[in-house]
Amino acid sequence: MVRVKRLLLLTAVLAGLFVVSLPGTAGAAAPCRNKIFNDWYQDGKVASTYPIACYRDALKHIPVDAGIYSSLTDDIRAAMRAAVRRSEGLSAPTVVGKGFPASSGSGSVKGKVVQISNSEKKETPKGATVSAAPIADTSSSSGMPLPILVLGAIALLLVAAGAVGLGVRHARGRANPS
Repeated sequence: MVRVKRLLLLTAVLAGLFVVSLPGTAGAAAPCRNKIFNDWYQDGKVASTYPIACYRDALKHIPVDAGIYSSLTDDIRAAMRAAVRRSEGLSAPTVVGKGFPASSGSGSVKGKVVQISNSEKKETPKGATVSAAPIADTSSSSGMPLPILVLGAIALLLVAAGAVGLGVRHARGRANPS
């Protein structure tokens, strides 16, 4: 009876460790903070109204570099204040944020000096290509990070090795009663 209980306990522990090491649900919805980030990353402004909880969640998860080198934190706070005012029936701006500054001056594109201006007309020297930086895609998540999965697998292997060692020790003890 004790042997069966130990076997059941070992099975339950191994099953629990296996379930914990599995990645998150594949069909989980993306957090609403990603909508705020993507809205801001387009033009440096938060142009839509979101639930207040989304703003709070976004403020907790601001990327370090965006928090240091941009006005993302201030813009999200201002958008949250505007959303609170609108929810209370007060007037508030619908678009919040400073926007990204327009570039001006001169630069080099594939070895050719070009003038960069604030005008709407965009000219590219013949033979040169201009590519924009991609907007961050935070709408999907692949589950748990790879290092966590690797550490989980190592932990499972160590537990399995310990269980085998315990089983061998137990079997030897029964075979040679002293």
